[in-house]
Amino acid sequence: LAAGVMSGKISISEDEYDAAMKTSQTIRNYIPRAQFPHFDYPGYMDSLSQLCYSGNYRPKYNTDIGDMIVPTFYQQNEKLSDECSLEMQKEIERGQDGSRMPKIVLQSILGSWSFDRHIVHLQTRKVERVYGTVKFSKYWERSSSSDNGNDDDDDTADNLFSDGSKGDNPVLYREDGFYEYSPTQSFEVFREYEYECNHDALEIYFVEAGKRAHLFLCLKFLPETMTALEQKFDEDGGYWVKATSDHLCIKDLYSATFRVKLNGLSASEIVIKYRVKGPAKDYESTTILRPNWS
Repeated sequence: LAAGVMSGKISISEDEYDAAMKTSQTIRNYIPRAQFPHFDYPGYMDSLSQLCYSGNYRPKYNTDIGDMIVPTFYQQNEKLSDECSLEMQKEIERGQDGSRMPKIVLQSILGSWSFDRHIVHLQTRKVERVYGTVKFSKYWERSSSSDNGNDDDDDTADNLFSDGSKGDNPVLYREDGFYEYSPTQSFEVFREYEYECNHDALEIYFVEAGKRAHLFLCLKFLPETMTALEQKFDEDGGYWVKATSDHLCIKDLYSATFRVKLNGLSASEIVIKYRVKGPAKDYESTTILRPNWS
């Protein structure tokens, strides 16, 4: 618009200019000041396009207040507008089908957590407890030194998988705590897993003797079936995402449910449940993790 006015191709009367400036000042000087003063972007762009096209053109898509705005909608080639709208819709669908959640979740859980686990043996109703700390960290931090002792080599440190291929590093889950077998019996325990994104799944691998072993779980996040208006948020604005997976260990079936509460792109709570059933096992394990902010 500025280029059109300066080149003389678009003319704006003094009355239009004064009215526009008055409207802009009213919006910008409103108290309390909004994070995005010009929230009505469709209306804002409509007024610009009317000036640019002498009032003879209105966009075909995204005309409601709060809709996403892209320049393609504000030009007169309808084929380009149609292609842009279709691509935007596909992108929205990809964001809602759960395929991107593994990477979001894996990034959100990095850091230090406290955990409390209760194991309920369903036949005897005996309850055992495990509690302590968990750290989710980039795997290379755990084994940052390479075979040649060069810790500063990016290719052998933070840019490699365990097998030496380049890509996003797996995340190491390290758990340290106490297993409370009874009110008078407890002992120290630890365990490790590797978490890694593989396409639309979050894979969890056993770690044995400091090295990755076989696959434990392949977590598939459930697609969100509710619209944004129907989505139920907690009082703090957080929302839950969930994934499930089964693992058969010889004759014991582990049915896992992995729930993460997201506040923006940060996780504020994790709940991991295992229902384990086999010839000699019949128990349910529930682990609640909360971040250590200190």
